[in-house]
Amino acid sequence: MTDQAKKTEENPEAIPKVYRERLKLLKKAQEYSAADEIPKAVEFYSQYLNALALFYKVDESKLDPKIFDQEKDLAELFLISHAYWDLAKAYDRSPNLHLESIRCLDQFVKFTIGYKYQYVNSRTIKAFIRKRLAHNPKAFQQAFERIHIESKGCFISSELFGPQHFVTQDLRLFKVDLTKSRLGLAFVVFYYDFLCPFFFKHGKGEFLKDTLRVFLKSFRFTYIKLKRK
Repeated sequence: MTDQAKKTEENPEAIPKVYRERLKLLKKAQEYSAADEIPKAVEFYSQYLNALALFYKVDESKLDPKIFDQEKDLAELFLISHAYWDLAKAYDRSPNLHLESIRCLDQFVKFTIGYKYQYVNSRTIKAFIRKRLAHNPKAFQQAFERIHIESKGCFISSELFGPQHFVTQDLRLFKVDLTKSRLGLAFVVFYYDFLCPFFFKHGKGEFLKDTLRVFLKSFRFTYIKLKRK
């Protein structure tokens, strides 16, 4: 627990004020991160996350997307994911702090999976890996793969049919089967990183939607037939 968190916990009346000021802490953290002043960035990111933890009465390590309003707090969830992302990169610089880096990566993944900004975060970590900037590349690669393997969403089908529709449910199962192979995982990554953004940007016309519905139903039918063999 940070000194600021201890002082605030001793004075509960201060918690709402600290919570209201949290975005100023986050802005400071981002500014220090951009200036490559990593110790200061870590300090302010920690203060931001602890402000949230104190407000929701949990330890910072126990921050979880489930404690937030999934619609009203969507922007905050995205900000939290990137706070953990920057912390993961900062801690990755020191071999003695790799476990803390992995913990922050785990939080980054947790605050990424299943949200509309998932493809943005996925491309962020993918670019970092490609540039070979990680000191512990295996941990970052595993985080990248977890985003696609553990995600239960099938965004395009959910948008076209609904999240509980049988087509969406079966396509989720197909995705699980795909991620069992490297080639299948590569396709899932392509789906989330390119097809989903393309659909959300250009898929407003009814003709395209109807075409995709027919295609996904045919795709699902083929998958079911293959599973029964």
